[in-house]
Amino acid sequence: MTIVLQLLGVLIIGGLIAASQITLKKNPKLKTFWVFIGFLMFITGMLSLVVNSVGITFGFLNWVEQMGKLGSFLFKLGLIFGGVAVVVLVSHDEEAYDEYFDGNKYQ
Repeated sequence: MTIVLQLLGVLIIGGLIAASQITLKKNPKLKTFWVFIGFLMFITGMLSLVVNSVGITFGFLNWVEQMGKLGSFLFKLGLIFGGVAVVVLVSHDEEAYDEYFDGNKYQ
């Protein structure tokens, strides 16, 4: 059962990262939405780690606690790094990067 939950956690975090990239290319106006989702992932992971260190768990993350101590810890770390990855990947501007190295804007 724990392996199924761990696979589900990986699929959720990986799916959110992939969905942010796919939908952002189709509709750039969703940038704020995905930054907010990444921020929520980061805050949820951080708060759940801090609260769990005291011995309390969030009710909506009870299914994560069924993974065991190591599995739930790794999932929460995945939430933190996944949230940061979503924000960084969504905020990346390829045109500014190309202009910096190839253009004459900064000469």
